[in-house]
Amino acid sequence: MAKSLQEQLLDSGAARPKQAKKARREKTARNKQARREGQRPDDEQALQQQIAAGEAAKRERDDRLNAEQKARREAREIDHAVSQIITRNRIEADRSGAETVAYSYTIGHKIRRIEVSDRQRRDLAAGRLAIVRHRDDSALVPRPVAERLMEKIPEQVWLVTRDDDPADPDDPYAEFPIPDDLMW
Repeated sequence: MAKSLQEQLLDSGAARPKQAKKARREKTARNKQARREGQRPDDEQALQQQIAAGEAAKRERDDRLNAEQKARREAREIDHAVSQIITRNRIEADRSGAETVAYSYTIGHKIRRIEVSDRQRRDLAAGRLAIVRHRDDSALVPRPVAERLMEKIPEQVWLVTRDDDPADPDDPYAEFPIPDDLMW
């Protein structure tokens, strides 16, 4: 079995037996004094501090993991709720007639296209319909539904909005308004 540091110092000659006895007596006296005063000996105090620090670290890690799990659960709940709202209120794109038009819209930094009827294109341009992109699928939904979804997934909803900003008086193209039915 390995020797204690004190025994190793004695064997190597770095300490004298008299010094070792003195150190043991002082340590015993300190421990005895601490017990009388209701304190723990030095070794036990250090051990208790280590245990407390370990428990605090474990609590902190557990709290962090619980917060991550809660965030994932809330994200799943939002995803499920959005999926249900879209499924219940989806308007199927009319692709049956010859009047089918490819309607382009942007979500994020990508331009996407969806095939819609001419009537649906007019409704999209007027703001009565909106496009929602969820789980790599585009869906047409009425404006009130899109406004509800904007609260949950704003970056995935495309909706025509009228700007209330006043026109710039120095705009050289101010007399040339952009038509609502512009195809690009």
